[in-house]
Amino acid sequence: MSANREKLLNQFRELVIERVGKITHALMALEGGGEVDSGKAALRELHGMKGEARMMGFGEMNLLVHEMEELVRVAEPLGFALGPGSVDALLVSCDALCVMSGATAGEPPDVKRLLEWVKTTTKRERDRSGSAAPVAKPSAPMPPPVSINAPRPSAAAPSPSAPQPETRPRATDASMRITQQSLETLTTTATNLVQRSRNREVISQKRKQLARELAQLHRLAEDLGPVANELAQRLGRAKESIADINRGITSLSTEELRDLMVLSEEIQALRMVSLEVLFEAYPRMVRELSRDLGKELDVVLDGRDEKADRSVLDALKEPLMHLVRNAVDHGIESREERVEAGKSPRGTLRLEATREADRLILRVGDDGRGLDPVQLRAVAVRKGLLTAEGAERLTDAAAFELIFLSGFTSKETVSDVSGRGIGLDVVRLRLLQIGGEVTVSSTLGFGTTFDLRVPLALTVAPVLFVDAGGERWCLPASSVLQTVKLTAASVLQVVGRPAVVVDEDVLPFATIASVLGVSAERAPVVGETALVLRGRGQQAVLGVDQVLDERMQPILPFRGLLASFGHLSGATPLPDGTLALLLSAQHLVAVAHGRASPLQPALPVSGSARRSRVLVVDDSPLTRDLLVTMLENAGYGVLQAADGSAALELLGRESVDLVATDLEMPNLDGIELTQRLKRHDTLGQLPVVIVTTRGSESDRRRGLEAGANGYVTKGDLVRQELLDVVARLLAQRNSRDPGQVEPVETVTER
Repeated sequence: MSANREKLLNQFRELVIERVGKITHALMALEGGGEVDSGKAALRELHGMKGEARMMGFGEMNLLVHEMEELVRVAEPLGFALGPGSVDALLVSCDALCVMSGATAGEPPDVKRLLEWVKTTTKRERDRSGSAAPVAKPSAPMPPPVSINAPRPSAAAPSPSAPQPETRPRATDASMRITQQSLETLTTTATNLVQRSRNREVISQKRKQLARELAQLHRLAEDLGPVANELAQRLGRAKESIADINRGITSLSTEELRDLMVLSEEIQALRMVSLEVLFEAYPRMVRELSRDLGKELDVVLDGRDEKADRSVLDALKEPLMHLVRNAVDHGIESREERVEAGKSPRGTLRLEATREADRLILRVGDDGRGLDPVQLRAVAVRKGLLTAEGAERLTDAAAFELIFLSGFTSKETVSDVSGRGIGLDVVRLRLLQIGGEVTVSSTLGFGTTFDLRVPLALTVAPVLFVDAGGERWCLPASSVLQTVKLTAASVLQVVGRPAVVVDEDVLPFATIASVLGVSAERAPVVGETALVLRGRGQQAVLGVDQVLDERMQPILPFRGLLASFGHLSGATPLPDGTLALLLSAQHLVAVAHGRASPLQPALPVSGSARRSRVLVVDDSPLTRDLLVTMLENAGYGVLQAADGSAALELLGRESVDLVATDLEMPNLDGIELTQRLKRHDTLGQLPVVIVTTRGSESDRRRGLEAGANGYVTKGDLVRQELLDVVARLLAQRNSRDPGQVEPVETVTER
């Protein structure tokens, strides 16, 4: 095949995908209700594709598109109101066209059978239209909802063996088109940059001349006698050369910076893609899902003209698809359930996009059954994620956040639509990886809304550099609401935790250094600089040693293992070739609010400590995981047991150096476990630390009287106090008689 033929084929395939996308969008509007403008648009695209297929030598494609065009045309007398069976035939044909053209991969369709299906459907539409007068439907100022009907097509229509992908591929996945004007701008700018580089060579030669001149001056300076005049003359010429070079460098730098900014803006503009690319697949996808589930709903799309970087849209594809599936499956009720609740038989799913500064806000909302906070609390307790007491303390908004936990689901059965191992925890993770966030709000009986906030672009973004704990870090500037100087009147404590008043709002306080484990936690200091950060719909004040500067920087998202570090959202390259780590504002805010754990500083673990083994005893899998991770990161070997009985059984066959146990557990609680250990002939030497949420003086006394060597209140579970207690008890045990380990009475009141 000639290079020219290959080029034409690629252009043809791009056009096929582009036209199929427009046809699909029009068909969604035509199904059931009719839309004159959409019908005419579908005819235009089909007619254009028919001619292109004929010119490129795709005979079967030409025949199929011709029959599709006829099917749409016969519905014109009724305002292009196509029935579900007709739309089915046209959509399947669209999929077949993508395969036939080579634009997408797949099994070759049975074209003969497909043609028969379209012809049969055309005859049925012609019989239905008859001699009816054309129905003119005025164009609405806003795009109408896409009606999704539950009934399946008539059995009379044969289903051909054509591929039926869930979503249609996008034309912009493999290539993109740019305007001639943009291309000329890029070319001119690139040429200017090359010329600037050549001019730099000229300046470089002048610098070499200056170097030689200065060397000569040095030699003359050895003898200032009769050559004083010559020295002065040479020095004058050197000064002129220096001034000339400075002027040249300044001028070149200014011109280069201007052209680089133009180039950067043009390239960034070329990368911006309309959200139509992201939204266009959902009407058809929802149509198929709702029919599979026997539901009826409308899809409302708003904000399709908003634009974002193509890499952002690619990253949003999977999370958005899961949220839409979740809304159709879990959110929207059946027709019968909605009628019984006094609601419209048809549900509504809304996909909206708006822009807020340099952030894109996507909203996925439904008018379905909503989230039940009581049910969510019960599920969390049943799955061992929370104690009954802890669940009761959750507000409704906090209970909604439970749905983002790994493995959490309130649905007892797994369907083919959702709940197949990809949960809402993955949605949040995907957004965090691109510096975004997702929040949820819901009203029981009236629906649920997910708000996704993501940066408009990943390639270049404003970054704020700060010094924290003697290290340089950076933050996305879009998450920094303001920089404040702390005053005596603004610093206070709320429930024993440091807080700061900002614009009459009381916000939790933490230092970035303490969150990162670089230094210990501390109270805010009057006069210090702090940042007001926003993340996951909340705000917090984070103390820093110094604000360095803010500048536009390319952002490199993490992949693979690095993406699992919650406190990092990426990195940015520096002029010296090193990378600066980009902190996650969401994580910093979550730690300040007590919803996430700070990093633990690396302990100077000795060889003996590395050999130390700790047994963690707790009936909560979540708590055990957190404690195990914390202790392992500190260099200890860790075993675990679900209650006191299991702990005693494990200690019968394994040796450990310390036991960290919960207070309240089934079968055998922490008090009785401690008492049994202390009465045991060989295990009585083991240090025991009680780790519990019960922080009253009576509980602490009861634990120490049972023989515990340490008592730590969990608070937010991962705290430095526990590591300190463990390290001190093990140090005592290794340095003196095992039976003489002194109690370490540590209680954290957080």
